[in-house]
Amino acid sequence: MIKVNNISYRIKNNDIISNISLNIKQGQMVSIIGPNGAGKSTLANIITGIIKPDNGNVTIYDKNILKINKKEKAKLISYVPQQVNYSVADFTVEDFVAAGRYPYLDYFGTITKEHLDKIHYYMSLTNIYNLKERHISTLSGGERQKVNIAAALAQEAEFILLDEISSFLDPKAKYEINNLLVKLNQKNKYSIILITHHLNYALAVNSSFICIKNGKLFSCAESNEMVENNIFSSLFDMEFIYLKENQRTVIVPK
Repeated sequence: MIKVNNISYRIKNNDIISNISLNIKQGQMVSIIGPNGAGKSTLANIITGIIKPDNGNVTIYDKNILKINKKEKAKLISYVPQQVNYSVADFTVEDFVAAGRYPYLDYFGTITKEHLDKIHYYMSLTNIYNLKERHISTLSGGERQKVNIAAALAQEAEFILLDEISSFLDPKAKYEINNLLVKLNQKNKYSIILITHHLNYALAVNSSFICIKNGKLFSCAESNEMVENNIFSSLFDMEFIYLKENQRTVIVPK
């Protein structure tokens, strides 16, 4: 379990995150949502130990995220940020996914047959095995995101945190990523945390919701509670219409 314990973070005396406490259980699919500037990505960086909070702490299975060495932390949580830097080298897809195995490699970084089997397994799971010899620079946005997810899976961490992975994707790519995440959570039992501003995307994967507003915890609710109690309207200070078809709910501005 991830426990966020009364964390606060300030920049030049401006409160970015204020006294947030929450729990994320293993096996959950959770969407962290809120208005622009609410502090979602900052919260993600604190949860993953990239940013140190001014107050409070984050623990994973009762281990302080800031006191865990890099390899051990990588086995507990993997992180796909909004922008992944590919400029260091023009990796092939296989090489990029292989980098996710680094917590398990020996001093020399040897890729054994066991590692290679796992790399190919996660490439197959994300439907990118046919791209394994392609260079990252030649891929579409949707293909790159699948590669990012495959690398995160190859890390075999307890939790996967994905920050705005559906941004800049066309409808088909969003649909494919959506189906992949649902499969990973429901069939393969991965614990997935999404940072997103795409409300319909979060509803489509039937996630639990953590709502952040003005740097504070606004609400924690399940998908049906978000709709039935109209929490979206209170969170974003606007009215929405909820359309239902084939047991799915779509939200649109009123």
